[in-house]
Amino acid sequence: MHVPKIPSFFKTPRIKSFNFKPRYYDERKEALEQLKKQGKRTKGKFFNRKTKAGNLNRSKRLLIILIALFLLFYLLLT
Repeated sequence: MHVPKIPSFFKTPRIKSFNFKPRYYDERKEALEQLKKQGKRTKGKFFNRKTKAGNLNRSKRLLIILIALFLLFYLLLT
C-alpha cells in the first residue's frame, strides 16, 4: 500500500543515483602512449630552427606597432 502524496510548496530532494560503468584498463597500452608523448616532446629539442624566425617576425611586428603608436600619439598632440 502506497502513502498518498500530499501537495507541497517545497521541492523534496530526490535520491541521486550513481551510474558507474567500469572500463578495461590496459597497463601496457598506457605505458606505450606515455612513451610516445615523451618522444614527441623531446623530438624538437635539439633541432628546432623555427624559434629564430618566429622571434624575428615577432620583433618586426612589435617594432611596426610601436612606430604606428608613436606616430598616432604625435599626431594627436599637434
